[in-house]
Amino acid sequence: MGDARQVVAAEVPTTEPSTDEEEETSSEDESKWRAPWGPILVVLGIELCERLSYYTLAGSQKTYLNKQLNFNPASAASLNSVFSMLCFLWCLPGGLLADTIGRYKVIVGLASIYAVGVVIAAVSVHEGLQLQLKGLFLFAALFLIPLGTGGIKPNISNFGADQIGSDTEEQKETQKKFFSYFYMSINVGVLFAFGFLVNLTTHGEPKLGIPVEDGYFAAYIAAAISMIMVVLVFVGSTRLYNLLPGGGIDGFTTMCRAVGCSLCKHGGWQAWCCVIGWGLMPVFFAVTMASALTNGPSEDTITAAPEASNVTATVPAARLLYYHYPNPYEMECGVPSDVSGHRRLSGPGALWHLETTWMEEMPTSTWDEATFAAPTRRLHGGGGGSGRVAEILTNVALALGSISCICLVMAHLNNHWLKLPKEVVQATGFTIEEVRAGFATVPIIVLINISFNMAYNAMNNAFPSQACQMNTMVGGSQLNGAFFNLADALAIIFFTPLFEKCLYPLIARIKGSHVRLGQKLIAGLITAAIANGAAAYLEVYRRHQPLMCWESVSECAPNGIHMRNISAFWMFIPFALIGAAEIMVNPCMYYFSYTAAPPRVRSLVQALNLFFNGSVSNAFTAVAMKSTFPNDLDTGNLEYYYFLNIICALVGVLLYFCLTRCGRNSQDVKEEVRDEELDPTEHTFEEDTANSQAAE
Repeated sequence: MGDARQVVAAEVPTTEPSTDEEEETSSEDESKWRAPWGPILVVLGIELCERLSYYTLAGSQKTYLNKQLNFNPASAASLNSVFSMLCFLWCLPGGLLADTIGRYKVIVGLASIYAVGVVIAAVSVHEGLQLQLKGLFLFAALFLIPLGTGGIKPNISNFGADQIGSDTEEQKETQKKFFSYFYMSINVGVLFAFGFLVNLTTHGEPKLGIPVEDGYFAAYIAAAISMIMVVLVFVGSTRLYNLLPGGGIDGFTTMCRAVGCSLCKHGGWQAWCCVIGWGLMPVFFAVTMASALTNGPSEDTITAAPEASNVTATVPAARLLYYHYPNPYEMECGVPSDVSGHRRLSGPGALWHLETTWMEEMPTSTWDEATFAAPTRRLHGGGGGSGRVAEILTNVALALGSISCICLVMAHLNNHWLKLPKEVVQATGFTIEEVRAGFATVPIIVLINISFNMAYNAMNNAFPSQACQMNTMVGGSQLNGAFFNLADALAIIFFTPLFEKCLYPLIARIKGSHVRLGQKLIAGLITAAIANGAAAYLEVYRRHQPLMCWESVSECAPNGIHMRNISAFWMFIPFALIGAAEIMVNPCMYYFSYTAAPPRVRSLVQALNLFFNGSVSNAFTAVAMKSTFPNDLDTGNLEYYYFLNIICALVGVLLYFCLTRCGRNSQDVKEEVRDEELDPTEHTFEEDTANSQAAE
């Protein structure tokens, strides 16, 4: 353990030994070096528990907003995307703060806020308090928890890599494996979250004395305990860590000053693209969140005056019971027989909300022609004006986000336009080469994260929604649609060691060189496209299957919807394919962001990677879902959403080839990672330079 700390601490300048002494010391360090498994295992355990908490909320929140707080399906899905987007948005200030004061302090402080947020969320979902504490739940979900995530997510992986160091080839190889196993630990947490806790939210666990109505409370309490353990274990293991101090804020401010100086003194279209790209990004997020929040709760906005054909056969003598079908297909099944567990809504008219079904009861003496009027229903909880505003905001958000990302990629393909006065370099010690290297990571980060995560995000909303309207029956009870995320987690847990120990070494032996980062990224994008194609096929096939009228309505689909007679376990295929794609993309992007960034802004660049990974991609997903995600899968075309994701992934493949083969971006990337990320066709930077000079 001590040897590991000495190796990492060797980054601090000391008196340089002679050449012979240096070689001897390096040889001894390399032969004596042992991986610091103590702090590494703590970091992996911390990430496991944090992701368990996160995915318990993320996996159940859409259903909670829809079923308990009465948001319509599209708005619930959009708010869930906004939740994820905010979690990654806070990574930027979290990463910047860590580079300034040190990663350890930021992790401890913001992890504590995270734990408080999950406790508040747990209290606010207690049965009987849900509507009264709706605002408190949204405050925890949309502020405290995202803020806490911003402290942990961009820093904990870098903190673990810091414990390993990068002085020797053995340490660098260990870092690569660490990021893969770090990602695997994420999915062990996912396995517990979706395998038990998310299912607990909608079904309870009678064997443990947890009734259905307390399912959300019990699951969120478990998530809160997990986060409290994160804080206690991380602080309690402090003596194991090699704590590197923060490098101050000079790195970030120098990068900003370089942009400002270049814009004022040298100008050029790239400088303006840079300013426009970064400047539009916060506007893009503001408009995206406004679009998602425009369609509020549907409570007290749906009226369902029934048709005469909707009258049930079993009616109490003193009153008539009316039922409104959620879509025409449900008329095949008639009024559900298991209309129970209803709750009384306040207000006149004796209006009752039964699970997801609206019914009205009145004395027979009050019947008139209006009683049998055609049904009227507003899907998005507002009038036509609100719908038009939401549509306008959606289109504006799409335009702003597209312009911003295109400008950022174009501006940083070649960073030689960036200039820095010598006095700034002397004052901060942050060179123009480091500034350019930091910005050179932007095109790869933007392109890969958006093109991949547009396809990946289908797993968080569309896949579970689709599964909910398939046959989820097991042993006489229904599974929650989010349960099938287990296939993704299991695929990652199973394939990660298989890829690292068998597949990658086998491919390397066959082709005579290591598997490049670029090759893994391309393979991951293609696999994600195939996953969405499989889901689209299953969705079209699902709609042609008969309704399971003999079973109760789906417990996780929108109100009053029956399952269709096709096993939901078929969804394991697209879930597992997404898992395989993740292994080839996300750990590689973690490693790229850590190694390609200058040491003084590593947390900031990792935060930028996570920002585009989750926040920007989720913003685009929220916009895409507003346009293509139907409120009712049986009457809509969910496959159009999948087709859009496929196009994004395949366009990402083409643009990656253009980026690495046609741009000059690699000139500014650190030499030690250049060949890893440059080109999946295995050209080297030196070969391209020589060919270019020969052509000239």
